[in-house]
Parts: sequence; C-alpha cells; structure tokens
Amino acid sequence: MNHSYILNISRYLFLLILTIPFSLNSQNEYLTPYIPFDSCNLSTHPELEIRVWVHVIQKSTDNPENLTADSLNFIKNQFNWINSIYSNLRPPSIKPPNNKKSYIKDSRIRFVVDTTTFHIDEVAWDRMKLVKEENKKRWMKILAIDSDSGTVKIAGIRDKFKEIQDSIIITNTIFNDGTYSVKRIKKKGANTVLTLENDIQISEDSIGFVTYYKKIDKNCSRDNWINLTKENKDYLHVFYTGSSLSVPTFGCGPSPYFLNVSKILTNGEYASAQLTAHELGHCLGLRHTNNPQFSDLPSSDKFGWIACDNSKVSNNIMGYNLCRNYLSPYQIAYIHYRYASNNEIYKTLHNSLSNQLVISVKESTIWEKNVIASGTIVIKKNQSLTIKKELIIPNNGVIIMEKNSALIVDNGKIYCPGENWQGIIKKNSSCMKLFSRKKSSEIILKNNGVIVY
Repeated sequence: MNHSYILNISRYLFLLILTIPFSLNSQNEYLTPYIPFDSCNLSTHPELEIRVWVHVIQKSTDNPENLTADSLNFIKNQFNWINSIYSNLRPPSIKPPNNKKSYIKDSRIRFVVDTTTFHIDEVAWDRMKLVKEENKKRWMKILAIDSDSGTVKIAGIRDKFKEIQDSIIITNTIFNDGTYSVKRIKKKGANTVLTLENDIQISEDSIGFVTYYKKIDKNCSRDNWINLTKENKDYLHVFYTGSSLSVPTFGCGPSPYFLNVSKILTNGEYASAQLTAHELGHCLGLRHTNNPQFSDLPSSDKFGWIACDNSKVSNNIMGYNLCRNYLSPYQIAYIHYRYASNNEIYKTLHNSLSNQLVISVKESTIWEKNVIASGTIVIKKNQSLTIKKELIIPNNGVIIMEKNSALIVDNGKIYCPGENWQGIIKKNSSCMKLFSRKKSSEIILKNNGVIVY
C-alpha cells in the first residue's frame, strides 16, 4: 500500500473541507451591508414598516365561525405579539456554522395594520374541506362484500389511498349504500381489501362501487386575494379564514401580497401569532429551515412540534418548533435587501408614504448599498454624500443641501418608486430654492449615475 498516496489524498480532502465554508459564506456576501447591526443607524438601516390589510372572512351572519367585529382587540394583540417577536429576537438554540455572527436582537421589521374588513362568504371562508368524488371514472368497483369479516374487496391496487380521509362511500349496492369508516387497508393480489369499522350486509351479486371523500386544500390559493381585493398590491393582505375540516390552525404565505391563516381561534392566541409570524416570513422571502437558505443557518434542523434545544431543534421563526423567536442575520438582511431592491413590494411599505425622519449627513459619507430613506435627507455644510447603489426616496421626500455641500451619484440612482418626490433643495443661509438642473457643481453625476424626477 502506498502510504504517501493516502497522505496526499488526506491533505487534499483537508484543504477541500477548508474551502467549502468560504464558498458557502461568499455566496451570501452581498447581504452583509443589509444586516441591521445594533450599531447601524436608521438613516441606512431603517425599520421596514409593512402595511397590512386584515380580511376576516365569516362563514355566515348567524354562524361566523371566525372573529367578529367585537374582535378588533384580538387582531391588535396578534400584531403586537408578532411585532414583539420580530423586534425582540432571541439567540439561536443551535450555534451557526463557521463561527458566524449569529444574533441580531431587532430585525427592524414591523407590521402596521392599516385596515380591517369583514366579509361574509362561505366559499371564501372554507379553505380545507372534504367533498365526495363525483367522477364515476374514479369510482372503484366492488368485487365482494363479506359481512362476517366486515370487509369489502375492490378492484385494483389501492393500498395507499391518499385521497381517502376518514371514510368511504359505498354506492349502487342493494343493501349497503352509505358512508363507512375504514379501519384497515390491505393489498391482496391485484386487488384491495378494506376492513370497515361499521357492520355491513352480505351482497350476493356484488354490485356496486366505492367512492371516497377527497380533500380540497385552498390553503395557498390566491382566489380571495383576486376576488376580494382585485389583486391589490399596496398592502400585504392577511386573510383570516376557516375550514369545515376538524383540523388545527394552519396557514400559508405564498406571496409578498397575501397570506392565509385559517381557524385562528383553534390553538390559542399566542400560538396563532407565532404561526402568522412564520407565514409572514414566507411572504418576506424566507424558506423553511430544514433546507438552509443561507450560510449562517445550521445544516440540519429537526422539524416537529417539539421544544427547542441546543443540539437538534432550532428556535428559528421559519422552522417547525414551539419557540419561533429567532432569525439569522442573513435572513434579516435578505428581507431588507428585497424591499430595497424591488420597486413593486417597496410600495407596500409605510416608509414609502411617510416623510417622518430627518436624516442628517454630518460628515462626508458613501452609501454603498441600496438605502430606503424614511424622510428628509439633509447634507450638512461642507459635507458630501456619495450614492454608489440606489437611494429610494419616499413620496413627497426631499434632499436638502446646505452651503458648500455636494451630492455625488457614482454609478448609482436616486428615485421614488411611488407617485413623486419634491426634488433637491439648496439651502443658503435662510434662503431655500429648488435646483433647476439635475447636474451642477454641487450635484455630480458620474459613471452613469442618474437622478429620476
């Protein structure tokens, strides 16, 4: 045996292992500027205030089976809890790989309930139900009925029966038409034998069919968003719905514009808030943690409604756990990156409408990432602000330039995705005037930099 060969291979494998973490980390490097570390100020890392329109869909007037007009405090508490989860994150129960910085306390993500609407619509309410399979081509022919053993033999291999829920329907027999509970399903040769919990009568001529109840799952459907909002994209729409199936609270966040949470009253108020926080994470672009989306997440996360620990079960909001109180820095950064880079979803931000904050540039500054401005930008006397990426201005926003200040747009872009912004104002002593030109000695455009009015 050639030991030197083994040594060389081992060395090669060691070097390979060393390079893997680097490559994994490097693929997320673009997100680093978007991490809202505690030291980052609001001028470059603002709170994202996502406007929410809550839709409560009731089954009927007499039997709403959902929240009512008297439940506005319930909804308020839900979003207070959700915002508390996102603003008071806990350290991870599983340490991140490669000694990455693992903990940001405040994600700087908030959900602002703007409007609440109540709808009475049984079809829109029922997100998960069982319906009889009416297509006779899908019915299964009965070959024999044995009353002694309580079994029904049907044609074909039906050992899985994913579509059978709690019961089957026997039809077109002489004595046995009705609904039956299935105790056991067993393959027998080319056929299937169903053992029933109910008594069944013998059928000499074996005429009849088995059909079943199939589950209609509209958990992730966009129909309510289409029908009730006409695909409105100015808000993130939260639909509180119901289900005729006896199931716990469930939800789906398939879109940056809507999510569904059904049977909100089933599992307890805080549990419902945790679930909604999870589904909101999907709307913000995050995936489940059993398949790590970013390099600062553990390679494995045991899924299941079990308590969090420090070895197997993550407390990540995007996992299936009983804690749901942590997001990794890259998860947080990715949300900020998406809202700073996507003009459409930017419009769902309260930030896009507000001009609440005054951002003072008190020393010469370079912004090398997309920045969502939450108010008026003031470039102080003798200072400069250089825009390397995109500076997103809110509606009615303004940039004020004091004496001898400079605004440099270097391969960057200044614009407002909304209706309009007020432009750039030059302040000289007590006098203020709007710049009449996009480019001057004080405003420098270079390397294809652009200002859009």
